[in-house]
Amino acid sequence: MVSISYAEAATEVLEILNHTEIEAVEKIPKKFIEFLKENSSKTYKPDFDYSKKIKELELKPKTHALLGMIYLKYWANEEEKEAFTKKAKENEIKYQEELKKKYNTESLFKKKVKEEVQSKEKNELPVVKKENFIQKIIKKIRSLFIR
Repeated sequence: MVSISYAEAATEVLEILNHTEIEAVEKIPKKFIEFLKENSSKTYKPDFDYSKKIKELELKPKTHALLGMIYLKYWANEEEKEAFTKKAKENEIKYQEELKKKYNTESLFKKKVKEEVQSKEKNELPVVKKENFIQKIIKKIRSLFIR
């Protein structure tokens, strides 16, 4: 059993394929279409405005992924596949660079050390001078006589 989001995505893909040219749909293996039908949601009914382009439709992210996979695997020619994989590699490199900047270990440790120093400065308590036993006795005796 697939998750609800995948079931709804499969339903959206099937709905889009129902409004796609027959020649394009015939390029997709029957087993894959059957897989989508078996795993589609029985309760979810997408409502698309087919006067809009597919880019303008409000599709679920997993629907975009499935349509991208169908396009790349069954509809794209070799040039389009190369362009797609090149763009995917570029995006992955950008994403990895952003992660390096965001989670740079050197800067993380520097920030942590600064935060620890600041928290220690804020949390310093005043020094309390403790009286020894003899001083306590003397203080008690004085308090009895001074009233």
